[in-house]
Amino acid sequence: MTAHTYSTDSTERRYIPFFIAAAAIGATFLTFHFAGKYHFTLPWWASPPIDTMAFYGAFYGFFDRYIWKLPVMHRLRITKIPDLSGTWRGRVYPVETGGASAGLGADTDITVSIRQTWTTMLVVGRTTLSESHSLSGSLITSDEYTLSYEYTNEPSASAPDTMHAHRGVARLTVNDTGTAILEGEYYSGRDRQNIGTIRLTRS
Repeated sequence: MTAHTYSTDSTERRYIPFFIAAAAIGATFLTFHFAGKYHFTLPWWASPPIDTMAFYGAFYGFFDRYIWKLPVMHRLRITKIPDLSGTWRGRVYPVETGGASAGLGADTDITVSIRQTWTTMLVVGRTTLSESHSLSGSLITSDEYTLSYEYTNEPSASAPDTMHAHRGVARLTVNDTGTAILEGEYYSGRDRQNIGTIRLTRS
């Protein structure tokens, strides 16, 4: 499964690329400055890998995967996007309905794995009867952190015949004391007609 991009209301994605570009220009200047100072002639094939765009791509990739997660980046408010990556465990609490999910309202244990960078995310949920993965998502950072995503769900071989593949939407609020708890609601499409709540704790 491939991670997808996610949207956010945080304005940081507007200005951080400019700082990365400035760092790339500075790195290019220093590289050629020291090469000239010490009379080191770069071979013809080395110039493209160390030009400004190459530095920008390397710096952007490093920031996207690692730098934004550093606690100091959040303390200084350089980034407001919370790091939710990791394994979360908890329970799903379906609401009994009269639709296609009638009689399937039992609480269920769930394990959710979140793979996240500064710009991409993949949310995978697993229960004993099915597995789901996110298709798109957003992270709202104003007032409270809220993760919303659309997912597709596939029943396992041991699932009841009444369980069908379906799509749904989940909206989870992030606990603001260390992002240790995710809780909220979900609902699925008309084929499943299932709604309920989810509560997860980071492992």
